[in-house]
Amino acid sequence: MSKQLIFKEKYVSKLKENINVESYKSSEFVYDKGQVLMLPNIESTANLAGQLKPDNDFETAITIYKAFENLELIQASDERLWAYLSHVDLYSYMQKRWNSVYIETAKNGGSGYILEHWFLNSSAQSSLLRHALAGLWWAVYLSVDDTRGENNRFDLTKILFRQLDFPTRTLGTYKLGRHKEAVIGILEFIEEHEDLFKSGFENKTRFITKHLNIVGGVKPLAYFDRKFFKGELEKVKESIGSS
Repeated sequence: MSKQLIFKEKYVSKLKENINVESYKSSEFVYDKGQVLMLPNIESTANLAGQLKPDNDFETAITIYKAFENLELIQASDERLWAYLSHVDLYSYMQKRWNSVYIETAKNGGSGYILEHWFLNSSAQSSLLRHALAGLWWAVYLSVDDTRGENNRFDLTKILFRQLDFPTRTLGTYKLGRHKEAVIGILEFIEEHEDLFKSGFENKTRFITKHLNIVGGVKPLAYFDRKFFKGELEKVKESIGSS
């Protein structure tokens, strides 16, 4: 196997500043092969794009996470990696999953659409969770629970992907999205109160995240484990049901 490649930082900036929409309509993105670096501790996965499912974000996220399970968190926050993957290794997947430029339905010519999906706006957690590829990896990282055993470690991840905006905009908007124990606590609460979430899932998850964000205004959430977050939600269970 070969080592995973990434773009150089200045080259990413150049691509962002000089977006040629027509380049994103081609079957292969043409890039300067001299503008890459190697991640020495990460192996690339052959034909990873062919293993992804543009119509199933949950399964695609699992596949991407498993391919890059050994990423250090600082590497998983690196725009150079995700820009390379979106333009090279996983370019064919990107064209199928985010095809508005390809089929010419993107607004304002498509440059804004490309910036939003092919590039990170910043290394902030909200930007990472909204990125077309980084967001999938981070959503799994925040929700995978290895204490459940190999066959059930992604049970909570499936709940997270029940509604598209849950990981990207609902959790990603708040600092909660940086704290794995908070995310797992929220997801376990949903799992344990399945009847409560059979309807109004989006509104109820928004209520949950807003409530815990308010709690975070007076308590250092990063120091608490999943039991704390579940306990806080138990206190407002009736309010969640009526939201």
